[in-house]
Amino acid sequence: MSSRLFAYSRARTVLWRRHGISATALRFTSSTSTDKPVPTQTTNHTDADPPVTEQPSVVASTPLYSKDEADAIKPSSEKANDDSSGKKSGSRFEFVREREPIVVHDASQPIKLGKWYRIDANMMDYNQVGKSHINTVPRLAHGLERVLFSPGVHLLQDPNSRVYNFDPYIRGITQPDEFDFDKLTPYITSSKDSKLIKYARERKKRFVGSTSSMTHVLSHLYFAISGGKQPDISSMSMRFADMPSRFTRGMRYPASIALRYNDGVYSIDADKSFDVKDSILSVMGKSLEKLLTSTPSEFEMYKKQNSWKVKEIPEENYHYVEAEDFILRSQLDCRDDRLPRKTFDLKTRGSLAIRMDLDNHEVSRGYQIKTMKGRMQSFEREYYDMVRSAFLKYNFQVRIGNMDGIFVAYHNTARMFGFQYISRREMDEVLYGNELTGNHMFKMILLLLSKMLRTVTDQYPETDVRVTFNSFTPDHSLSMWVEVIDDEKEAIAVKMYQETGQYSVNPAPTAATPEASKEAASKEGVDPFATKDPLGAKPTETDAENALLDELLDEDVDPVEDVYVNSDHPIQHYRMESFSTLNNQDTDDAITLRDQTDEWSINWSLKKSTAPPDELVRHYRQLRLKQSTFFERPSADTPEEELAPLVKVLRRLSRRNMWMNNTPRERVVVNKSRIPDYAPLKHHRADRPVKASSPKPRHRSSPKPMLKTQPAPKTQPTSKPQSTPKPQSTPKTQSTPKTQPAPASEKNEPSPTNSSSDQSGSPGV
Repeated sequence: MSSRLFAYSRARTVLWRRHGISATALRFTSSTSTDKPVPTQTTNHTDADPPVTEQPSVVASTPLYSKDEADAIKPSSEKANDDSSGKKSGSRFEFVREREPIVVHDASQPIKLGKWYRIDANMMDYNQVGKSHINTVPRLAHGLERVLFSPGVHLLQDPNSRVYNFDPYIRGITQPDEFDFDKLTPYITSSKDSKLIKYARERKKRFVGSTSSMTHVLSHLYFAISGGKQPDISSMSMRFADMPSRFTRGMRYPASIALRYNDGVYSIDADKSFDVKDSILSVMGKSLEKLLTSTPSEFEMYKKQNSWKVKEIPEENYHYVEAEDFILRSQLDCRDDRLPRKTFDLKTRGSLAIRMDLDNHEVSRGYQIKTMKGRMQSFEREYYDMVRSAFLKYNFQVRIGNMDGIFVAYHNTARMFGFQYISRREMDEVLYGNELTGNHMFKMILLLLSKMLRTVTDQYPETDVRVTFNSFTPDHSLSMWVEVIDDEKEAIAVKMYQETGQYSVNPAPTAATPEASKEAASKEGVDPFATKDPLGAKPTETDAENALLDELLDEDVDPVEDVYVNSDHPIQHYRMESFSTLNNQDTDDAITLRDQTDEWSINWSLKKSTAPPDELVRHYRQLRLKQSTFFERPSADTPEEELAPLVKVLRRLSRRNMWMNNTPRERVVVNKSRIPDYAPLKHHRADRPVKASSPKPRHRSSPKPMLKTQPAPKTQPTSKPQSTPKPQSTPKTQSTPKTQPAPASEKNEPSPTNSSSDQSGSPGV
């Protein structure tokens, strides 16, 4: 507000200094003026609206003068002062000073670079395409469905009584080498989904995409227009009062997508240049989703020793929607008809130690989640990290698929700890403040992305391009880079990155073989088998000199120059600037809508960089190098002193508690009031029932059964069954035994003769 008032005051001073120019001729409208404001086409006020007492928005006012006119009428002395002051900078101040008119955005027309446009959520329709076969979507198993209707974390096993609240079968996690992933439905990218492309051609849409390929890009657009809004963690305990609430470093990672052209339709695929291998969490997420939606007997068939029993692979269930220029696809993981939107997403969340040390998960899998509250080894810490690192992407995925929320399973790749259902409303309150703000934000982000990608495809028609977004720039604008994809060189660079960790098409220098070294030494007249330096230098001095020389050579080599960039085609760089208008008032602050009457719009402008091509290539190489080294993690050979302090603590806790991952040999007790249909698998140790060992209750005065002491001869079977002597009927000698529950093994025994047979009872309650 202060920058706008400063601009108006300054403009009035400059213009009144010019003799012969009146305020009426300039059509100057001010909140301090007693004249009636000039009506505009962009605002429609009714008689019921309260009078506007503050300065009207620049969106709703006519342009005062252009930049060229301002330079023409400004005195030379004032121009010099403006150039030297430098107190005010940024897109927001420059826009108010120039007073460029803002055009209400027409979605059917392309934008013009450098012009300001205004969009709001009412400009976009969000509708379902085709039919979603919800009836074929799987349900939760093992009694987990009651988590959906009870807020908070639900423990798999009560730590005090050791009673299982859910089926003990899901405690231990099947490792990747034991599971047959070939029996699961393979993932299909957007460019290979024929049904998705068919919908786009029928409805004349230009872009198709999936949740996995678009959520990271949508996150950067959110950062650009949200005004620096941070997630709300005020509901957490006081242990997190001094912890940061901003989004994590992984969320700020520059996002790249590949636009693949296919007969009039561009498919949006995730860029896999530096994601050359799947992490342990992504691999185990597939098997864990199958575990949570299958009975124990069904899941056993997907293990490698039983996978031959799986006759057919089920098809995936997708939900398709159209929005602006997009046809979007979302995978439906699970359903429950009692939820408002019926479907929800499954998320398997690895523990803190696993996420911080992915390449050494076998070392970090001993980290346990023991308590509800606390900074370490608690469910609260896992929720805190999830809010800052994954909530925004989860929210976009839920909105694209029109799902009700997410079902989170907490684990450490070796055992399961607990479960939690987080509704979409809860995520909206943490991220945006309320659901109304989230709906408006999501629609405007899709509108912005549609227009930006359309500008790119107009610049490179019918061409495969890579688009990289980076919202964390010095001037707080959104940076967009465009590069033409060369598949042949791209494959070479990816292979080089897999082998050497360097994303380049130039072959890496290889170490000389012993034979080559001997041959080179013989040519120089040096004995290749000599153990001492011919000049008499000490080995230690030679080693030190060589190490220093290698260090100096490494400093002279710029790693940016070796990063592969397709410079055969020009690299383009765009910059998007934006600010918000809430109820006809401009602001750069974060927006939270209070009710349906609030009017919120985004004003934005896209500009193309005019820097020299060599400079653009150099900056783009730096960005790609940052992407390739962004997630460098310690390896198993990394010395302890080189590890980050947090990783050291997590590994120490993991080694101390590794034994807790072992399956306990104690008696398994299940809460049957919550799992009425519990039927354990006999061959599974964790849920194997313990045989009852308590003796049968007998009367004190009753003699031992005759079948035990005097069995009947086998060769002479009697025609009548041998009767057992009855106990004495005298009340004084017969005592009533204490009430004891009969063992479960007696329920199906027809006679005492079967008491010695090998029958296993069900676990106690």
